[in-house]
Amino acid sequence: MSENKIKGVSGCFVICDIQKEYSEHLFQILSEQFESEYQFHLFHDPQKMKDFLEKGSAEILVIGEECGNEAAGTYCAGKKFILTGIPGEKDGPEGIYLFRYQSAEGMIKMIRKYADSGNGRGRNTRKERTGMTHEPSAAQRRQEGYVREKRGEVRIRDEPLVRGMIGIYSPVHRIGKTKFALRLGQKMARQIPVLYLNLEGYSGVGHYFQDGADKDLGDLLYFLKQERDDWGLKLASMAVRQNGMDYIFPMKNEQDLRSVRAEEWIRLLDMIREKCLYEVIILDLGDAVCGLYDILRKCDRIYTLYICEGAAEAKMEQYEENLRAAGYADILAKTVKKRVGKGNRSPGRSEEKDDKNRTAV
Repeated sequence: MSENKIKGVSGCFVICDIQKEYSEHLFQILSEQFESEYQFHLFHDPQKMKDFLEKGSAEILVIGEECGNEAAGTYCAGKKFILTGIPGEKDGPEGIYLFRYQSAEGMIKMIRKYADSGNGRGRNTRKERTGMTHEPSAAQRRQEGYVREKRGEVRIRDEPLVRGMIGIYSPVHRIGKTKFALRLGQKMARQIPVLYLNLEGYSGVGHYFQDGADKDLGDLLYFLKQERDDWGLKLASMAVRQNGMDYIFPMKNEQDLRSVRAEEWIRLLDMIREKCLYEVIILDLGDAVCGLYDILRKCDRIYTLYICEGAAEAKMEQYEENLRAAGYADILAKTVKKRVGKGNRSPGRSEEKDDKNRTAV
């Protein structure tokens, strides 16, 4: 049995399913979404669940139909959901049938819909449930590991909250692009769910990201090819939380990243937007990714970092000219240029204007 106990929370949420990998993914997702409302218990053996429930009751019971008679509604529970492989919503005397291969978002909405109708739990938003009804204090930010802005690094505290897909790219290298992307995502994650994806050939594994992950972005792409209905659950189970923001471990091998076709990246991003709960997707993009311009075109906003130095400015001009020549001038209309560091300003150039205005097409 797996448990997730939270101090001061008495409600009991029980999950029982013989499909071990699936149920563990589901347990991880639901225990996070309802973390301040229930104590979670996971069983793979129906008999052990029976023994547990004989000692008390569950406010919510989610049980696989393969568990046999145990799924017939014989146990004391406020709301009973039966995991089934048949699509559709059905509310019967034995419980509410829950299609196990729907998106994580759809499953959470259905559970909350029926749970709320019975006991009034869960009416608050996720922000209210976790107590984040206002910006965290300086002490909270230090405690939670939020990255401070240092002298010489680009400022992010005045950046607006933009929902959708945000691309971070620059033809100029080694100017703090990944630091900016991470800080921007962490700032937004204080208010809404954010997913960070690093699509660079050399992402800095072991420096920016916790090492030792079993699965990475390449595994997620492979899983997508399997045409599984529970793809959203798979992504959620792979996501790692860091400073309030989720990320998928980057691909370690540059050649593997280069071998991913543009249409595969586009499909992955479309699936994340369709199937997952994230309101913002941060894309940290490098030159090794195939279909760079097509990915940038799908972004709702793009941040392009630069420094005021001769070679860097020449690269920026060449990049913008290439976009126009290739028919991607619309990317420039969504681009916000951010000046980095203490480099000399170009004659007649206003730093404030470059930081706040989009690039002219």
